[in-house]
Amino acid sequence: MGRSDQPLPLHEIEVPVPSGLSPFAIGTFDEIGSFTRARFPHRHDFYEILYLTGGEGVHVVDFEPYPIVPGTLFFLAPGQVHFWRETEQVRGRVLVFAEEFLLDQPGGPPPFTGGSPELRLTGDHRGLVEGIFDDMAREYRARASGYATMLQAYLHILLVRTQRLRQVRPEAPMSSIAWQFIRLVDKHVLAERSVTAYAERVGVTAGHLTDLVRAATGRTPGAVIRAALALEAKRLLARTELSAAQIAHRLSFEDPSYFGRFFKRETGMSPGDFRREVREKYQIARER
Repeated sequence: MGRSDQPLPLHEIEVPVPSGLSPFAIGTFDEIGSFTRARFPHRHDFYEILYLTGGEGVHVVDFEPYPIVPGTLFFLAPGQVHFWRETEQVRGRVLVFAEEFLLDQPGGPPPFTGGSPELRLTGDHRGLVEGIFDDMAREYRARASGYATMLQAYLHILLVRTQRLRQVRPEAPMSSIAWQFIRLVDKHVLAERSVTAYAERVGVTAGHLTDLVRAATGRTPGAVIRAALALEAKRLLARTELSAAQIAHRLSFEDPSYFGRFFKRETGMSPGDFRREVREKYQIARER
């Protein structure tokens, strides 16, 4: 563990990567590694898809609890915080990959942004997803000629099919520009909060960006930026001993009192109340 003023642990892909294959792995929880069931808040620098087939307990993603239910998928993007609580015999499949492993034209954004990270499958949908995981696992083990391309194709199919199932607004699928904006906010919200600046980076006007993001998510770009900023504040409050004033400084708020008002407006509670509640609820250890 780092000092109390350090950010949450960032785990890199810690699995054997076949020669010539961009970071990618698929396997059981045991095969992929111990970090897949870590009981302390942490985040990864890669994408992770979890398919749970058994077990009990709670999976906590960005401080929201999700009971373990067989037949559930979880989609975790780089930087998201998650951990497990009171778990017993968690079983299933784990899929991890770097962003560069995605196809250049994946037919839409990966289903890691917008809405819940959880997708519960039933009936035919469960069999369909399990079939894709089985095909990927066989291809990954066999490593026959062209297997990297095959794995990319299977991943593409899995993402598109599950995106259809969990699309926040099916009548208005997320455009590639809205997806780019959300990913940029995830990466740069601490340094950039201007809607106009993000619009310039994705090559559209601020008004057009607002239309695209609102159609896809039901929120304005400004609301997306504020939510990302509040989430980062939650992460720091939960896992560090930084004061509210220090967190305000880290998040580039010039006035700590304004940060307190911002946080309460976004979350419904003060920074101190959130810190106490989340630590008591999840018994989160302090960084030493």
